[in-house]
Amino acid sequence: MTDRDTIIRHLRTEIGALGSRLNPDNDLLMSLRAQLRAHESRTSDNRRTQVFRRAANDIVPNESTREFAVSDSVSAKDMGEALVAVSSRLDLKFAEVRALGEITERVNSGIFFDEVLDHVFENFEKIIPYDRIGVALLEENDKGQTLVRTQWSRGKYENLHIRKGYTVPLESSSLQSITESRKPVIINNLEIHLDIHPDSRATRLLVKEGIRSNLTCPLMVQDKVTGFIFFSSLQPYIYMDAHIEVFSQIAGELARTLEKSRAYEDLCLRNEFIRKVFGQYVTNEVAEAVLSSDSALALGGDRRKVTVLMADLRGFTAMSEELTPEEVVDALNIYLGTMANVVMKYGGSVDNFIGDAIMAVFGAPVAKPDDTARAIACAVEMQNSMDAVNTEIEGRGLSKLIMGIGVSTGEVIAGNIGSEARIKYSVIGSTVNLAARIEGITSGGQIFAAAATFEEIRDIASIAGHLNVKLKGLNQPVPIYEITGIGGDYGVYKSEDDATTT
Repeated sequence: MTDRDTIIRHLRTEIGALGSRLNPDNDLLMSLRAQLRAHESRTSDNRRTQVFRRAANDIVPNESTREFAVSDSVSAKDMGEALVAVSSRLDLKFAEVRALGEITERVNSGIFFDEVLDHVFENFEKIIPYDRIGVALLEENDKGQTLVRTQWSRGKYENLHIRKGYTVPLESSSLQSITESRKPVIINNLEIHLDIHPDSRATRLLVKEGIRSNLTCPLMVQDKVTGFIFFSSLQPYIYMDAHIEVFSQIAGELARTLEKSRAYEDLCLRNEFIRKVFGQYVTNEVAEAVLSSDSALALGGDRRKVTVLMADLRGFTAMSEELTPEEVVDALNIYLGTMANVVMKYGGSVDNFIGDAIMAVFGAPVAKPDDTARAIACAVEMQNSMDAVNTEIEGRGLSKLIMGIGVSTGEVIAGNIGSEARIKYSVIGSTVNLAARIEGITSGGQIFAAAATFEEIRDIASIAGHLNVKLKGLNQPVPIYEITGIGGDYGVYKSEDDATTT
């Protein structure tokens, strides 16, 4: 009889003796069984066995015997096999801890659902065997029916028949009993299972893939089943109760990890949608600032200094009466689109479109030292861009458009204004009203700025003159300046083609 045969015989004797006195789920007993299987399949680590055998000889010299079993005696050197088994068990525990630690660390650093599961697939084989892993989550349809929808699947082979999106009602599946018991289930021969349950479409598809054994574990968060993870093998009878014990210890953490990952992904997708829509009105920088603010959705606001730009077309209302609705919308879209791009180029926010008028704000929600200068540069380029707007609309047989711009600087209340049902980030205050009134007295092609605005850019501004005007609603005349350009870092001046038209 070979040494391996002797070891196998002794291990069987020890397991038989200990099995009569210990719980079948005892860690040592399961470790000895794992070691027995390793020797039977000739996959044991002989080098490490010899190390532990020598350690056992040092502890109990002279080949003394110890009674491990009621029916047979075992020499001290064979204690090494038990030590190897215990070591293997510890190695497995350390592997579990490492794998779980790695996946938790990755999720906490913010990765998506699929990336988490890819990491599981690439790293968990050290603690549980599989040729395929799938994850399905519970969801409810608009009829109140609970569905099991596959969210992710991956195998070591191609042609997976159950992929993302595969859906079955929970009530008609074998997963309902797992949901109720909250316990993992092993099916070690899917062909036999299919014979017993011929209506199971999922089982039929797995068998078609070549899968022969399966371990299904419920994923639970706060004692509620949220989904399932499936470990599947091409070999029958591959899963044992020990695998249930191993995975049950980490299933809860993995469920929470996946839940966090899915929530993170949903949040990213939601923010990306908001950013995409919001980004049509403000710069990416402004969108990021609003999205990252903890109070971004709270009603109310705060005082801050801004520069407000109001722009409006001259005579467009009368002209639109001669156009079809489609022509009006077409002309407005060309004009408003061009102007909005200029505003965003200079870091402003399009606060509102009011018919053919535009209200832009510089300094909210993100304030910068050069808000006023950028607003003036923006106003000049907006006037210069009217040539391109008119070239395009005149090519469609529409009349030429002309625009006036008013600019005002001062304190406003900036924040979320409206109701809980509908919120709009905006600015309100006398500075806004002043910009609108100044814009109202401009002729086409002109840019008028309030005194507070001009004082901030006096050293680099170019003007065509200034005057004091009486504005509606104000008791005293207001000084205003006609802007023709701005130097310094901006170097933007009105083109010679900008005609002033009343």
